[in-house]
Amino acid sequence: MSVVVGYDGSQVAGQAVRFAAQEAQGRGVALEVVTAWDAPTVDLGMGSGAVVDPQLTEAVAQRAGEVAAEGADLAGAVEVVSTALPGPAAAALVERSRDADLVVIGSLGRHGMADLLLGGVARQVAAHAASPVIVVRRAEPRFQRIVVGIDGSEAAQRALDFAFEQASRRNWALRVVHAWDVPVIGFDADTSTYPHGGIIDDVRDAETRLSAEVLAGHIDRYPDVDLEVTVRRGGAAKVLVDESGDSDLLVTGSRGRGGFSALLLGSVSHKVLHHAQCNIAIVH
Repeated sequence: MSVVVGYDGSQVAGQAVRFAAQEAQGRGVALEVVTAWDAPTVDLGMGSGAVVDPQLTEAVAQRAGEVAAEGADLAGAVEVVSTALPGPAAAALVERSRDADLVVIGSLGRHGMADLLLGGVARQVAAHAASPVIVVRRAEPRFQRIVVGIDGSEAAQRALDFAFEQASRRNWALRVVHAWDVPVIGFDADTSTYPHGGIIDDVRDAETRLSAEVLAGHIDRYPDVDLEVTVRRGGAAKVLVDESGDSDLLVTGSRGRGGFSALLLGSVSHKVLHHAQCNIAIVH
């Protein structure tokens, strides 16, 4: 097994490589630096269409190998291999994720422009990878804190396992966040007029008990983790994005208890992926 990181020569990708090297070293596995390349074509005109130029293809493949090797040099004193793979970058990284512990990728690539606030490759890899994915916005930690969202679902349970393991290995603090709300009923414009002492307090107390039940086993297995539990009323995505402001890694499952997905990501993880203020881990 290994940690796989995508590298395209950009500064953001360089940050991802350095982050991935730390992950590989902490896990005691090798690092694989992957650079993807597309076969160049030449349009011969006169309606003959585009054809692959073998000489140009060889040159592009060679340059991709050089870029991958340059990325490997950034990894430092960790066991590292570099790989240049033909095809779209997202497809190459998703394929490598099948045999990886983790895939790491920068939030933007060499083109610089964001696609819906996140690089298109990062978004596709986060949605389709077989392993957990970390999207790197910054390489160096500022707060030494991880935040993870839970909702009682199986996906959130896997995210919680990942977050506790990360916090224990890094010796970072962990904040577990459970967001809850009461749905609008009938013709109420919102739930702000619900009386306290009624449904609001009942739901809050029930969600607090659920959080305690979900955490019980993890607290026993990870007594070394400095744990903080936050139960907040509000939409899950907004609450998690708010909590990411003073954290270094936000962990979320790929789907929650809502069941439906957006591009194979749950709606909460999809929103968090675009708007979180720190690195994001998507646990499939």
